[in-house]
Amino acid sequence: MAWLENYPREYYKKYEKVDVKNGCDWYEVYRLPGNVYAICEPQHFQEVNIYLIIGEKRALLLDTGEGFCPLKPLIDELYSGEIFAVNSHFHFDHIGYNYLFQPMHIYDDPYAKAVAEKGLPKEALGAQIDEEMFQFGYPKTLDPNAFHIPPYTYETLTDGQMIDLGGRSLKVIHTPGHSADSIMLYDEANKILFTGDTFYLGALYAHFDCPEFGRGNVEDYTATMEKLVREIPQDVRLYCSHNDFIAPWSKLQETADALHKIHEGKTSGEHDVSIGHTYLEGGKAITEYPCDGFSIVYKKEM
Repeated sequence: MAWLENYPREYYKKYEKVDVKNGCDWYEVYRLPGNVYAICEPQHFQEVNIYLIIGEKRALLLDTGEGFCPLKPLIDELYSGEIFAVNSHFHFDHIGYNYLFQPMHIYDDPYAKAVAEKGLPKEALGAQIDEEMFQFGYPKTLDPNAFHIPPYTYETLTDGQMIDLGGRSLKVIHTPGHSADSIMLYDEANKILFTGDTFYLGALYAHFDCPEFGRGNVEDYTATMEKLVREIPQDVRLYCSHNDFIAPWSKLQETADALHKIHEGKTSGEHDVSIGHTYLEGGKAITEYPCDGFSIVYKKEM
């Protein structure tokens, strides 16, 4: 698979790496501007980023990763105080260790609550748990046949809610499109927008419609990006939940423009998606529209 090439990624060299004892030869940790730790899982196709956002009284943990290698010892190593755990959305690659940080704080959405109450079997990951999705094969802590995501308790968040960490506040912004429960966290004082999966430098998905992934669509995605372009100042940095950590504000405008083109049927250059970008749907039903540094995967019927 093409993603196995060019490892380790060149973009990690831009950031300050933190030496840790509890990375399990799986996690890498970087210190980002604004008193934030980025914890990445670069050895799996998803290349997930988890964020530990430090306040004066407590820290916010944004997502808990894929659940393949122990995470809690690493979090305890980085921060010894109270943890307020939040999900950017309920997809499998962000909730793997939710049960160790409960109650999780999630957006009030029926799909998200159903997964919290039941957990997920390994079948819900589709091809994502196949050995070819791992850079060096399965980690020693993962039994792929027994893997599952346990249920977890939760408390719900609302659009506009402020989360106080002590000397630092984060605003919840509801951002449907990738999934109906997707949120971003806006740190106005530090000029940071934690984007979850609504934007990152990679394939953006705007087509899910199943219990395991909820519902996403181009119309909601377009409205979300238009709102962000209006409301988020242009000097804000985007801290993203996959691949490279930081992207410029301009990518919000570019995403909004691309979604408009899809909605209006004015795109060109679409191509079939790779196996890595299909989940529980058939690859023939979706297409990928390439943009500058990212792409949008959507239903062909659009």
